[in-house]
Amino acid sequence: MTHVAERHSRCRVPPRKRHQRTIGSICKRLACPWDRDRFDRCLSGRAVDERMKVQRRRSKGPLLGLSRSSIVATTREHLNAGMVDWLLDLEIDLVVGRREGCFLYDVDGGAYLDAVCDGTTFNLGHRHPSLVAKLKESADLWDIGCQFFPSAARVALARELLSCVSPSLRFVHFANSGSEASEAAIKAARAATGRQKIVSVRGGRHGTMGLAGRLTGASPPGSSPIAAPSGALKVEWNDPGAIATAVRRKDVAAVIIETIPAALGWPMPAPDYHRRVRELCSEAGALLIVDEAQTGLGRTGKVWAIEHWDVVPDILVMAKGAGGGLYPLGYCVMNSGAAAWMTSQPLAMLSSFAGSELGCVVGCEVLRITKEPEFLVTVGSRAQHLSAGLNSLAARFPTQILEVRQLGLAAALKFADPLGGALMMAALFKHHVWATAAAFDLSVIQIKPPLIIDCAQLDVLMDALHQAILDCWGNVGAGRA
Repeated sequence: MTHVAERHSRCRVPPRKRHQRTIGSICKRLACPWDRDRFDRCLSGRAVDERMKVQRRRSKGPLLGLSRSSIVATTREHLNAGMVDWLLDLEIDLVVGRREGCFLYDVDGGAYLDAVCDGTTFNLGHRHPSLVAKLKESADLWDIGCQFFPSAARVALARELLSCVSPSLRFVHFANSGSEASEAAIKAARAATGRQKIVSVRGGRHGTMGLAGRLTGASPPGSSPIAAPSGALKVEWNDPGAIATAVRRKDVAAVIIETIPAALGWPMPAPDYHRRVRELCSEAGALLIVDEAQTGLGRTGKVWAIEHWDVVPDILVMAKGAGGGLYPLGYCVMNSGAAAWMTSQPLAMLSSFAGSELGCVVGCEVLRITKEPEFLVTVGSRAQHLSAGLNSLAARFPTQILEVRQLGLAAALKFADPLGGALMMAALFKHHVWATAAAFDLSVIQIKPPLIIDCAQLDVLMDALHQAILDCWGNVGAGRA
């Protein structure tokens, strides 16, 4: 394979040493032990599974008139040099061309199993044929629409949404992203209660801008910390006692939580956690906002993950997979109390692009597919297959793997190594799997495949995980599978 430094002339430092420098600096910040030999083992001598191996070759031709080298160079010069450099430090040099189903294809032809789905944006895989057809069909008839007038497309999506949530959630507000949807939920809660304080989980993630960005609980390596506003109160995950203390202040407008916080590495809630948080909010007159951006739309085997705990929030937030990876779309579904602003201040959250009629048509099809009982049964079946594979790995590598975390096809492995997730991220790429470490816990590798993945593809993923663990730590402490 063409060396990264040869492909990208800017790399004056050998990739392995750049990788050591980057991870070494993270170790220093986190006060973690640093073993250079361990990284050398991780980044050397990998045998790629023959079912995934694709011959690397020069680009067949330009993409939109651009070559690989010009795409990378312009990205570094004008878009996001830090992101490119960070991935190259991990020897991840993917430039995506074609994408389809569960796979990303490098512009040079290599196929990579997508176990990230851009934070579950691609729940239904890349370029789902039914979604593509709906988008093309709607583009022949409509444009984004006008925010002031009633719209058939917005009504159709609202009806689909209201058919799969609690009857108490009767009002829908559209947004363009998870950040916007969370922002709208926070503003709605403040308007409904007349209070300003917002309780969020340290390590939770609700967006990157505005109020939602300031409630994000930590900053991943490579990002700048954003100071929390005076109205934010941070508590630890899985600690209802801390939430009880916070809401007793009587100035809390809302508690906002993810059903399972993805950026923390999918730590599972205690059995009574969500029920207890619901009770505390009700007792204190605060609203409960549940952020389902990464857990919603079938990811856990139910349309909404919060259904597993029979809890109904005051506001449910969804984005990412809502637009099927084809159109930016987010929304809040609210009860009458949370939606009171729609009557008293109907112009308060107007947006030129939110609730685009093109996006709503795609969103309707996403919900139609996701709500099908047969689809959810299949997700459950795939989750069982994944569970068997992950627990087999945990039995095979009891010293390395501390914990298997999973609900449906939201899964993660937590390693004893404080940087185990980062190590695995680099190693898995060499086995043609794209996966990421948890942003706020680098010991965790996240596993978020498309919900349409089949058992054979899951087996490929398991084989890659097995080989990547061997690459990172060898057979040290291995048990019998």
